[in-house]
Amino acid sequence: MLQKTLMKLVLPTLSAVLITLAVAAPPVWADQAQHGSMAPMNAPAHEHAAAAPFLVHGRTMNLQSFKGQPVMLWQVATWCPSCAVGLKTLAQNRALIDGSKLKVIVLQDYENGGYPGVDMEKFTAENAPALLHDSHFIIGEDTKELYSRYNPHRYVDVYYLIEPNGHVALTASAPSMSFDKIKQFIQQGKTK
Repeated sequence: MLQKTLMKLVLPTLSAVLITLAVAAPPVWADQAQHGSMAPMNAPAHEHAAAAPFLVHGRTMNLQSFKGQPVMLWQVATWCPSCAVGLKTLAQNRALIDGSKLKVIVLQDYENGGYPGVDMEKFTAENAPALLHDSHFIIGEDTKELYSRYNPHRYVDVYYLIEPNGHVALTASAPSMSFDKIKQFIQQGKTK
């Protein structure tokens, strides 16, 4: 009888303590989960593309050197699933891109968006290897300067469609879901 009375008193208290601990302390794996925000699909465009450096095979290039041609500047994290699918979408649409004047610059987010992951070469090789040898595509890495200018909100997947005159026509994300916007940008460029 005493044992039943103790169980009635202790069990609810013990349950409450365990529930409190479970809610207050996130699981160990929560700190290891990779997360980040996607850019808005139709964000307001910037006035003009800012000159900013980026790296390709350790060599510094500048976005300003592409003025005079249409550019898609896409910043990705190599742990980002939508970025992998986006690379595959671009590879599937290579004929359209190769038939245009568009230069696609795909850059790994500075410090990979704060999480570990493979480098851009390996990420591209795993998801869209044909892009590594296509002259319309440049695969590289953000510098801190470019990342802070173009991605101050630290989106894991964001791209900019930049007109030949340097005006940013559109800011969006997830090329796999928004390729129609890229296609429209390409087609408008052919008629100008």
